[in-house]
Amino acid sequence: MRLNHIDLYSADVAATATFFLDHLDFLLVEKRGNDQFYRLTDGFGMVFVISSPIEKLGGADQMALNAQTYHIGFLLESSAEVDGIFGKLATTGFSMAAPRNMHGAYAFYAVIPGNILVEFAHRADA
Repeated sequence: MRLNHIDLYSADVAATATFFLDHLDFLLVEKRGNDQFYRLTDGFGMVFVISSPIEKLGGADQMALNAQTYHIGFLLESSAEVDGIFGKLATTGFSMAAPRNMHGAYAFYAVIPGNILVEFAHRADA
């Protein structure tokens, strides 16, 4: 398993993305909306998403919503490994739903201690 991506909120998405692009040599992969979402890469496979508060959740940040929206994502080599991690965590009482196909991956999310959302996924195209 390797760290695949980090998805963070910024009050000024464009300025935050520009910092990583201009000063840390990240590369722009995708930009959506009017500076509302940037997907960057470090060139070595790690993806860094910087976005504004999620509109479908009312545009509030996760603290105001008391919900986890921004997260850390781990990429696994197979869907069987995703199922294996899910099986290990199934008895822990962490808040999570069974793995399923979503966002182009076979994945599930778990809320771990500290109220942190973690994604475990396999992408066939990775």
